[in-house]
Amino acid sequence: MEHDNSKQLKIRFAGRLIDLLGQQMYGGAVPSVAELVANAWDADAQKVEISIPANITDEHAEIVVRDFGSGMTFEELNNFYLHVGYERRQRGDRTPGGRLVMGRKGIGKLAGFGIAEDIIVTSIKDGRLVELRLSYTELRQQTTTTDYVIPTLRDEDSTEPSGVKITFKGLKLTRNINPEAFSQSMARRFALGSEQMQIFVNGTEISKENINLEYRYPQSGWEEIEVEGFGKIQCWFGFQRETIKDSELRGISIFARERVAQFTPFFFNLSGGINGQVALEYLMGQIKADLLDQETDYIATDRQTVNWQFGKAPALEEWGKNKIKSLCADWKKKHEQKNVDRFQHNLGDFFQRIDRLSTIQEKQDLTSALTKIAGIERITEEDFKVIANSMVSGVERESVKKVIRRINAASDEALPELYEAIKEWDIISAVATAEVIYGRIQIIDQFQIHIKNRTPEKSAAGKEDMQSFIKNYPWLLGHRYEQLLPADFHHEKGLDKWIEDIIIGTNQEYGEANRRDGRRFDLLCIKNDWLIVILELMRPGIPEDYDHVMRLNRYVTKIRTAITENSSRPEFSNKNVFGLLIADEPSKDASLSDTKIALRGNLESITWNGLFTTVKANYGEYYELLKSKAPEDPRLKGMVTF
Repeated sequence: MEHDNSKQLKIRFAGRLIDLLGQQMYGGAVPSVAELVANAWDADAQKVEISIPANITDEHAEIVVRDFGSGMTFEELNNFYLHVGYERRQRGDRTPGGRLVMGRKGIGKLAGFGIAEDIIVTSIKDGRLVELRLSYTELRQQTTTTDYVIPTLRDEDSTEPSGVKITFKGLKLTRNINPEAFSQSMARRFALGSEQMQIFVNGTEISKENINLEYRYPQSGWEEIEVEGFGKIQCWFGFQRETIKDSELRGISIFARERVAQFTPFFFNLSGGINGQVALEYLMGQIKADLLDQETDYIATDRQTVNWQFGKAPALEEWGKNKIKSLCADWKKKHEQKNVDRFQHNLGDFFQRIDRLSTIQEKQDLTSALTKIAGIERITEEDFKVIANSMVSGVERESVKKVIRRINAASDEALPELYEAIKEWDIISAVATAEVIYGRIQIIDQFQIHIKNRTPEKSAAGKEDMQSFIKNYPWLLGHRYEQLLPADFHHEKGLDKWIEDIIIGTNQEYGEANRRDGRRFDLLCIKNDWLIVILELMRPGIPEDYDHVMRLNRYVTKIRTAITENSSRPEFSNKNVFGLLIADEPSKDASLSDTKIALRGNLESITWNGLFTTVKANYGEYYELLKSKAPEDPRLKGMVTF
């Protein structure tokens, strides 16, 4: 069959690509502006000036980023800057000034569409100024961008110093940006010192935080290490004196070419328990691994994570896991000794009572046992007081002497054996706890009935619904929610109103955008010092759908953005936000599954029956364990077997 040369297949790119590569990938002012800071570095700029408006909702509010680098000519703008996906390193791996080039993927110029309707680009080079406007609406409406022509606003001589000014107009942000929080977050995205490139926010230079660490490895500076199977890296690690509440500081951040490649919190994907697990709550550190962005690019498009399953990356990941295990074990050893010293100092009365014991052997045995107990991870001063008082008071009883002997016989590594010895002190509390658990099992049975009867997620006042049931019994969500009370939940609140009242802490009236939204979340709880959880509940019998997933993602994103950029309350500045969707069953739509995978950093979904099965199994096992501690106690024998 003769081929028809008049027929051609062409690849085209719709304007919607702007959404996928700009608006949806870069959320918030910090990541959008960070792309421009990276461009300034590649232009050999010594200084970058960022201007943030005081009132972000003002009609004429603008965010301006001005660098003093090499600038671009008309031809360079046309051939390189406006070429989406153009790889900067085709022109060399280093800048004319000798810097390693940060840019690679060629889509950073679209980041501004995540926060602005229009991007005004003003470039000055060799005494010539060229200015153009990129419009989100105009680009978004193009059937194909292949033949789209961007008009030149200005092309004229100029006496201004070389460089590029990017102006974001028609801002989409609805909350004012906190300049201090913005500066801190920006500083954490680059491993740059002021001697390399100065960055100013509203006239104030950003700087690295002065963090007071209890332990640091090495004690100062960076340690250079050759990682087998990967190559050279530089690193430092440290433990703060208190648990790290700021999620951007917790864990290990990894930089490639002075720019963040793996954002925190990150612990090299460790799973399962490790010796000194508690230490992860105190651990922070940084790694410079330029090989992640050299011959092969191992960094995800949004520059938040490394693709750890490819090439040399698994070797670095494995090294990191072993390094963290070693660091945590060392912290545990130091922490245990510090605990022992602290308890001996603060609880001297126990040791005075020990001195009054009749025999030297009793004194030695009891002191040794208490010293071991003081070194147990997570033991509180209150728990220590209870155990110490019981031992000192009952040291003459044979049962107490038996426990003391078992504790002293346990090696430092044999923590399970040590715990078994201490469990003998739990019998009284076990009976009381079992009674509570038995009551919870009855609630779990009610939970199953509600699921089978397809009780609605929301009902009129006075009628049972799933929202109220979960709020009243938050432990149904799992043991991590056991400390919460019904009063800890915000129930059926307007999202924007909640942000304004709780996060911002002002009495400002709504703006027009907020009045138009009107979205209400089902349940929200401030789960702990670093996490806010938003729950979206669907009626039992209804499978998850795209609308509920994206609605929950919107809630998470809006609150997270408000905390990052606009919070005037420091107690929220360190909190992350996560969403939990509960539906009857997973969607059979494969595209929704892919969407959930892409959003797994923001939310997850579970089923009602899955939640019921898990919580019933957990409490059933716990109940039987408690019964086994005191099987002859009449209060436990009288309970029905689970």
